[in-house]
Amino acid sequence: MGWAVIKQNSFSFLGGHPTLDFINTVVDQDKDRGCSSIAQWERFLEWVSASGMFTDVQIKAFHQIVSSAEQEQLLKVIHKLREKEYAVLSDIAMNGFQPNKPLLELESKIKEAIGRASLSAAPEGYQWQPDMAQKLWIEDAFLFSFEQLLRSQELKKLKECGRCSWLFLDKGRGRGRRWCDMSTCGNRAKLATFRNRAREEG
Repeated sequence: MGWAVIKQNSFSFLGGHPTLDFINTVVDQDKDRGCSSIAQWERFLEWVSASGMFTDVQIKAFHQIVSSAEQEQLLKVIHKLREKEYAVLSDIAMNGFQPNKPLLELESKIKEAIGRASLSAAPEGYQWQPDMAQKLWIEDAFLFSFEQLLRSQELKKLKECGRCSWLFLDKGRGRGRRWCDMSTCGNRAKLATFRNRAREEG
């Protein structure tokens, strides 16, 4: 799939978890997912630095990747992984905790990644750290963040926006959130409802 390039000044971090913010690096209004906001290496580096998913050492390593061919290949791998993670979590948001094919595929990848990793102490406990001497360390880092979310109690709060494909942890009370952001999808939904009502009355 060819990704349309989106130029914008900043990224949105509304998901409530780095993996969800990674999955949300698309610009869509109708669950299209065809426009990526990290389609260019420079934009991807900006997101990496702001995401909170990577250590300072890992961020520095990203900036040392200067081969355009390697950058292009990594972007393909990263986008493919993003869409697989979206497929898993979108299904969970809709159908609950049931096995699905994309999850089984990623489970196999996670097992392989753990086999290459080591446990490292962090402020919140121990976590898997990818072996940066391995070629697959970047994909492994994304997989570990995804795996951590899957095991988290927060996953019960997972929702998908009613208008776009963005995912988020709904920490509100009562009915909670329906939209990723009221100022964007929420307002668009209100406008669509208003127009439909005006059409019916007219």
